[in-house]
Amino acid sequence: MRRALAAFGAILALAAPASAHDYWADGKPIPNWVKASCCGPADAHHLRPDQVHRVSDDYYEVDGYHRRVPVSQALPSQDGDYWIFYRDDRSDGQSGMYCFFVPMDF
Repeated sequence: MRRALAAFGAILALAAPASAHDYWADGKPIPNWVKASCCGPADAHHLRPDQVHRVSDDYYEVDGYHRRVPVSQALPSQDGDYWIFYRDDRSDGQSGMYCFFVPMDF
C-alpha cells in the first residue's frame, strides 16, 4: 500500500495536467489501478523545501496546511520533492491529509 501511495504522488510531478494521469515523471506509463486512486490533481500540493518544517521528532508542519503531520505518516517521495495531498474546501476548510511525501534516503 505504501508503494502504491508513493507511486501515485509522482503522477503530479509532470508539468502538463492533461498527461498527469498517464505517465510517471520518468516517462513510464501509470497503471490503471493507480489512476483510480482517491486523490486527484486538485488535492496535490507540490511544496518547496522551505515550506516543510520538522518541528519535533514526531511532527512536521507544512506552510498552508493547518494541521501537524505525524512523521510516522511520511512516505518516500518518488521524485525527490515534497508533496502533500489534501482537499481545500471553501465551505468546510481543509480535509485531513491523504498522503505526505518527503525525500528520503533508504
